[in-house]
Amino acid sequence: MKNNILKYSKVLGIFSVALITISSLTGCNDSSDSKSESIKPEPTNTSKGKFIPIYEPATNAENRVEENLWRSRKLLEGYTEEMNDFVNIPNDIKVVAKECKEANAFYDSDKNTIELCYELGVEERKMFTEEGDSGVNLENELYQSAVGTLFHEAGHALIAELDLKITGREEDVADQLAAYILTYNDEDKDYLITVADTYGLAAQRATSLDDLPFYDSHSLDAQRATNFLCYVYGSDMKGFQNLIDDGVLNKERAVDCEHEYQQIVDAWDFLLGPYFKNQSKNNIS
Repeated sequence: MKNNILKYSKVLGIFSVALITISSLTGCNDSSDSKSESIKPEPTNTSKGKFIPIYEPATNAENRVEENLWRSRKLLEGYTEEMNDFVNIPNDIKVVAKECKEANAFYDSDKNTIELCYELGVEERKMFTEEGDSGVNLENELYQSAVGTLFHEAGHALIAELDLKITGREEDVADQLAAYILTYNDEDKDYLITVADTYGLAAQRATSLDDLPFYDSHSLDAQRATNFLCYVYGSDMKGFQNLIDDGVLNKERAVDCEHEYQQIVDAWDFLLGPYFKNQSKNNIS
């Protein structure tokens, strides 16, 4: 897996000039010196809703492989149980594994559904297999990547359902919720390494600037991979020092990772505090 992450760094090198140029045009001001009184969100009656797991049957052989993996690992059951123990929500949210005719996952606010497409698992299976992964290791990677995707979609769902006020792009904030949850327990932190690896492999597919959707609401795959590595390193610098020693995470970025990670924790603690089950996030398993 480490080799997979190392490879995508070459992609970053190819496009570094373009990224630096764009960054210079979109600088931001540090407002850390300004102080204002924080207004704590008021809790509402949000104890009625539940996350509900639903598997729709796949109709072709490739998709059935992913359906069987997700069912056998109880992917949706584990996810919905964890979310139901974690936070109060006002309405039911169905978490649906299904065929979508595209490799995707999304939150649909009109239908109150998180939809995870079998085709996404098919695409990721091909990427990991091309890197030589197989057997139990491959299935673990696919499962962990799917868990990361589901917690990303949880970010979108909670922002909408709880009317949370955020700044910045929602896709980035949703990534940060996934990191917030998956770094709470040490045993889950390796999931973020797998998620970073998935985006790293996707980044390798870019061969020209035309392959990089700068206009998209998502950060570039290579950037998302680096962000997740930064967050997991920031959560435990000693435990993940190997990311620096092996050159997987850029040393200059790593300097601020602990601060970046703590900002994420503080922000999500604040936003979700009124909605935690038993007013505590200790229910995250």
